[in-house]
Amino acid sequence: MIVDYAVLSKRHPGKRAFITGAGSGLGLAFATELAGNKWHLALADVHAERLTAAAESVLHAGGMPTTYLFDVADYDKFHEAVTDFAVKMGGIDIGINNAGVGCGGRLDELPIETFRKIININLMGVVHGCHLFVPIMKRQRAGHILNVASAAAFVAAPRMSAYNTSKAGVLALSETLRSELADHDVLVSVLMPTYVRTNIGIDAEGTTGDKEFAQLLVEQSQLSPEEVVRKTLTKMEAGELYVVLPSEARNLWRFKRYFPDRFRRFMNKEIKRLTAMHNQKSS
Repeated sequence: MIVDYAVLSKRHPGKRAFITGAGSGLGLAFATELAGNKWHLALADVHAERLTAAAESVLHAGGMPTTYLFDVADYDKFHEAVTDFAVKMGGIDIGINNAGVGCGGRLDELPIETFRKIININLMGVVHGCHLFVPIMKRQRAGHILNVASAAAFVAAPRMSAYNTSKAGVLALSETLRSELADHDVLVSVLMPTYVRTNIGIDAEGTTGDKEFAQLLVEQSQLSPEEVVRKTLTKMEAGELYVVLPSEARNLWRFKRYFPDRFRRFMNKEIKRLTAMHNQKSS
């Protein structure tokens, strides 16, 4: 089913979007969804095989892909790709900072190199994208940046210190940019879903047990990438800053804001319950 995002198309008639982490999961879902509306798409990913397959999917869906193979933690490569696409297309209308990697493990169990890697990809990768998209969009006096964070940005569950920190930074960055760009007709939205059925658990960093646990939660999730993307694009059309999915996640956000101590006790209890269930299945 092709959804007609008429508001986005009217607001951005050039239909030019740059998507990181476009080789799979949410990034690929955003690409194929926009392709159905005939968008010109820059697909960026660090995995060459996934990138090639993504381009084929976008072409099949009706989009016009340009691929870029680089790591979002590499600012110079990111800059080259954004500049190339913006020159070829005459600008960028939507920038989707989606690339990221999961990570599990207690703070004192993680090598500092792993913590730094998560920050470099999940947070600095988004900073790099915003730093490159903003000047282009300010010159255009039009544009929309979507930063993909996670419900981890506010849930802050134990054994996820690196991931939680990176996603909380993405949330803070998005809120800041929303205010800074308000007078330039550039919108910013931040997506904060709970677990989505993607490969983030498989590609995650951290201990074996934590990665297996994360993948179990991903596989049990009721959220598909396609559902998340359609709801997100609809909320972007409405100009909303926060995109928190599903409704249970919005309830968690309110719970933490109004009852922080009770929330922490609840989360600790819930994590212990899920961990015990996982250990029982693994034994």
